[in-house]
Amino acid sequence: MKMRLVLFIGIVLTAIALIGCSGGTDDAGGKVKVPEGATEVVMWNLFGGGDADFMQEIVDEYNASQEEIFINNVQQEFEEYYTKLITSVSAGKGPDLAVSHTNVLPELVSQGLVQELDTYGTEVGLDWEDFNQNILESTVFDGEHFAVPIDTHPHIFFVNNQLVGDAGLLNEDGSVKMEQTPEGFVEFLTTLKEELPEGKFPMAFSTAGVDSYRLWFSFYSQLGGENIVTDDLDNPEYVLDVEKAIEAANYMHDLWHKYEVIPLNLADFYADFQSGNAATISTGVWATGTWEATEDLDFSAMPAPNIFGQDSAFGNSHTFVIPTNQDADPEVQKGAIEFMDYATDKGVNWAEAGHIPAKTSIVESEEYAELPYRSDYAEVANYVNFPDQTIHARGIQDILIRNLDLIWTDEASPEEAFDLIENEVKALIGE
Repeated sequence: MKMRLVLFIGIVLTAIALIGCSGGTDDAGGKVKVPEGATEVVMWNLFGGGDADFMQEIVDEYNASQEEIFINNVQQEFEEYYTKLITSVSAGKGPDLAVSHTNVLPELVSQGLVQELDTYGTEVGLDWEDFNQNILESTVFDGEHFAVPIDTHPHIFFVNNQLVGDAGLLNEDGSVKMEQTPEGFVEFLTTLKEELPEGKFPMAFSTAGVDSYRLWFSFYSQLGGENIVTDDLDNPEYVLDVEKAIEAANYMHDLWHKYEVIPLNLADFYADFQSGNAATISTGVWATGTWEATEDLDFSAMPAPNIFGQDSAFGNSHTFVIPTNQDADPEVQKGAIEFMDYATDKGVNWAEAGHIPAKTSIVESEEYAELPYRSDYAEVANYVNFPDQTIHARGIQDILIRNLDLIWTDEASPEEAFDLIENEVKALIGE
């Protein structure tokens, strides 16, 4: 408990300095012209690139659709976002509405920095049943809703149709010829290795870092591994299934080192797929828009192959939250929830970025079905395995990434790496 208090105080002091250096004021929304008679709702978001554009489009449409509420959408720097959000809310200077990833929600809930949404949600008419229940469950704590999920963005699989087709691995309907078993996935990549032209390779992927961790977590989950620690907000227990964790790690290690179907240490594996040098890539759904905008790239999108028997994939979600404010205007907070409902109804707009909308009615709509590629992986939302609901989720991920990298680079055996992981995670959670 003392260590957590020290860390929190450190974060507060750091962020106060950041706010001071950036010229922050008591106004979390900065200077903006609010239409006369409208109630201003200041929203902070962490989006960049295409995501930022799509969210601004939704905000603009909402502001134009009515005159009572005005959403002041403030884009923050991603690197500083959570530090600034936590400290600003603690100091009573936070926004009225904010965006949070699912894996950060436990920290915000535990520290009392976001409020439950059921009371005002009922008044506004928000229907929780309209959300994909697997996605929604990751935002519920002790039976209360603390966030409105916007989407889920899992890791999936992309295929270069030209290269895979020329290798004889596409069916007539365009689906991939692959037996979804551990042996079948290796055979698929090995055939590509044998059949591809010189200079082309079977799969573009990172040898180290967060992407490798996400694929390992997908395989671990497909093997039946559900958690790293228990879903206890403040006091979880270490419950990693070491046997399954090692099996998944060994399998991935062999893709680089035994079968040599993934080149080691690619400088930019996105560029390798985008330029047509790689036949496949495993990454998040957010890449869909990038590939669409790439001239002459003929590709397909599909769920990550279920090679170990259980449908599962790593994923996270963007959500809307209402930061805690003792002096908040109820009309502002109800206006914030009304916007949440509106924005999630605009899931087709948001899906253009590649994300899977959180509302089932959107995913099942004709408008969504008309979007290319998205329906091909929409089912993944039903079986995404989200990070454990604990305040330590981000710290645990950092520990896993750092030590899994030792396996991929042949600096440690899986057994050695998971011994290190166990010791570090238990030290983090105080077990």
